[in-house]
Amino acid sequence: MLPDKKIIAFDVDGTLTASKTLITDSMAALIKKLIKERVVVAIAGGSFEQMKTQFLPPFVNDSSMLPYIKNFTLLPTSGSQRYEYDEKTKEWLLTDKEPLSEEVKARAISLLEEVILNPEYEIPPNPYGKIIEDRDTQITFTPNGQQAPVDVKLRFDPDRRKRQKIKEMLEPHLSEVTILINGTSSIDILPKGFNKAVGMNRFLKKAGLEKSDVIFVGDGLFPGGNDYSIYEDGFETIAVKSPTETEALIAGWIG
Repeated sequence: MLPDKKIIAFDVDGTLTASKTLITDSMAALIKKLIKERVVVAIAGGSFEQMKTQFLPPFVNDSSMLPYIKNFTLLPTSGSQRYEYDEKTKEWLLTDKEPLSEEVKARAISLLEEVILNPEYEIPPNPYGKIIEDRDTQITFTPNGQQAPVDVKLRFDPDRRKRQKIKEMLEPHLSEVTILINGTSSIDILPKGFNKAVGMNRFLKKAGLEKSDVIFVGDGLFPGGNDYSIYEDGFETIAVKSPTETEALIAGWIG
């Protein structure tokens, strides 16, 4: 049976999809059924462009979903941006964002470049794509590179100790930001005080709803994880360890 909530919110990487990989047909089919019944919010550490590539194709390419796409909201970069589908233009439009200053971004990037060169932090050579990514409202640091295979990302820092060490080095030099450890592979640098709970609350305020109207599903609900703020802020949450667990959860809801 579906939860008695107006909104079902999900983390993306590690919850709805494997890291940086296209949503599976089976998961997409379940989400399609879900958005016919509830408002669905996808909130991710990744950029909108990443979500557009990774998550949206099964929905925007299916004309039968057009009457329901209004029930779908995207909150990339931990909710520091909000995208909603505009039925007139048939495009996803940026409707809100919390900026990160250019000076702070430049300083964060400079510090992360020092991390890459310092053997103390064990950053692997020959990364798969960008290690440092400017996502406008967020800087993301992925030691193996954004396009690294999932198993490579997981092997680098399974207990999060290496990223915690990097986080502790950065924090004294970046008092204007919040630094979060992504559940799978990355570190996210956001405007001070910003996290997924803030992103969700901004969305709820616009919608005229309360956190009691939401249930959130994520794989980063551990202390220090980039979903943990949702739990700390009093949202009802369900912790999962993989997209397989999420599929089983949704399938149980919708029968």
